Amino acid sequence: MNNPLFVRIECFYCQLQAGCYDHPFDLAVALEALSNQAWDEVEELYPDLLPKTPNEE
Repeated sequence: MNNPLFVRIECFYCQLQAGCYDHPFDLAVALEALSNQAWDEVEELYPDLLPKTPNEE
């Protein structure tokens, strides 16, 4: 797995299993960061997949 996103997901999973996310807020922050990185990668790989917003046109 050389993809940085998959490495981060694997790291997140290991931390989750180790109990590093004691508070729901910490878990939400980590999940949001992974989600944002995944969307960034989708936009990079498939630039025409998502509709453009008015200020991107």
